[in-house]
Amino acid sequence: MRTKYEEILDRMYFEIGSTLIDNDCCRKGITMSEPMPEEEILRSNRRTFMNLKVMMMRLEQSLYGEKNGEKPIQEIPDRDIGEGDDTDIVDRTA
Repeated sequence: MRTKYEEILDRMYFEIGSTLIDNDCCRKGITMSEPMPEEEILRSNRRTFMNLKVMMMRLEQSLYGEKNGEKPIQEIPDRDIGEGDDTDIVDRTA
């Protein structure tokens, strides 16, 4: 039995592959009398991008669980390792 995230990955794989094939066919005008304008292809690609973003969120949810906003944001530790300030720009022309 396949897990939910495997199904999402398969749908994403299909979405990407079919978009690439569609773009190629539309640019070459294979299925129609003349090639589609680039604006139409870009519009289709934007729609595919949004579909993939939604699938990524669903994939993340299936892998890591629901985000409920109760977990604190992990703080980045202070990376200052010494007393010295070695970030100053040294003027070597003087």
